[in-house]
Amino acid sequence: MNTDNSLQTVARRVRSLLDCSSVTLSLSCPSIACHPLLTLYAASHEAPTYSSSEYDDFPALITHRETQTLIANALHTCSAQANNNLTLPNAGFASVVAVPLARPAGILGMLLCVDTQPNRFLRGECGLLAQSMPVFAQEVEGILCDALTGFPQEEGEAPPATVHEQQTLVSLVGHDLRLPLTAIKGYAGLLQAYGPATVEASAQEALPLELQQHYLNVIMEQTQHMEVLINDLLDVSRIQRGQLALRNAWVNLTVLCRRVVQLMQDKVDLQEAGRYCIRCRFDAQVILAWADPDRVQQVLTNLIENAVKYSPDGGLIEVQVRNSPTSPLVTVRDWGMGIPAQQQAALFNVFKRGEQATQRNVVGLGLGLYIVRTLVEAMAGSLTLQSSEGYGTSVSFTLSRNPAWNGETPSIFLENAVVTTAF
Repeated sequence: MNTDNSLQTVARRVRSLLDCSSVTLSLSCPSIACHPLLTLYAASHEAPTYSSSEYDDFPALITHRETQTLIANALHTCSAQANNNLTLPNAGFASVVAVPLARPAGILGMLLCVDTQPNRFLRGECGLLAQSMPVFAQEVEGILCDALTGFPQEEGEAPPATVHEQQTLVSLVGHDLRLPLTAIKGYAGLLQAYGPATVEASAQEALPLELQQHYLNVIMEQTQHMEVLINDLLDVSRIQRGQLALRNAWVNLTVLCRRVVQLMQDKVDLQEAGRYCIRCRFDAQVILAWADPDRVQQVLTNLIENAVKYSPDGGLIEVQVRNSPTSPLVTVRDWGMGIPAQQQAALFNVFKRGEQATQRNVVGLGLGLYIVRTLVEAMAGSLTLQSSEGYGTSVSFTLSRNPAWNGETPSIFLENAVVTTAF
């Protein structure tokens, strides 16, 4: 990921954390406490700004008298400073909070968070910023360090592969686990600060019930995200130790795929209703495989989640289940950004992600397809990927039949089985 994309991502994450109208990250510091990295970076780059919304009148905001006073106070105190009744003409913003990106070596820049509602950044929000800004400031420091130094080494010398892989693992895991932890801690802090048990909370600061529910939903969502990451890491550990256990049984892929598709449709609709349409198509009501049903669900869920991630503009995602005398075939198809041909083979290796994913800020550790391929092959199946940049991706996997199968459908799958068309 290049420097601009990385810094833009920081602004988006802060905006997501506060759930506000806009966040602008400015790499500037009119102070003697300026970080040396910022001085070096400014010598070869403009002092850019990175905004997380369509608001593009940053010069008017930054030069406004009240905003300048706010920034000066934030730099002086090295803490978040808010103005909840800003009088900036024609901007539509009523609340602004300024917070410096401070590290032990100095200040790297300033974050300006704005919202259209008055009294938007009160004690709880400022406390949330205070505890989360060290995380974001450290990330910005790392981004600037990489931009200035790269990864210097002697000519012709490359770091050992094992060392590089260890560094990648620590960096990716630490980064991906830290972000949901920051959100969980922050929203729990808001509930603690504004919740009904807070005696000293004023009437103005009382937290509406719907907002309390929103914060609880975010906490649960981020907890589930961490659970997925940890389970992926545990699966990789089991795979590499040869301890992956399977509980094979007869699986009706039609029923399983319909259930997973419905669960995934409900999940994406909670985030943005109508953005994605996940559709299931199948040849028959009973399509059998001899496999571990939990692992098949894990494979299918992972592939649909990938299809959603790689379709940032939304649209159709199709799951097709086909029958054959030898092996059933399941295909997950999207019409998203696609993957260049030269990057496709590497995607099935551990901790490997396509350049498109990093450039478009698609989150993930690069474990999903590695786990999917390993699980499918462990169940005596095979997996193929077809993709074209800009035209979407199709991932198909086969599963096996029980070697003792005589071709007859087990009686437990015959009830209510009407062999007709798909939906």
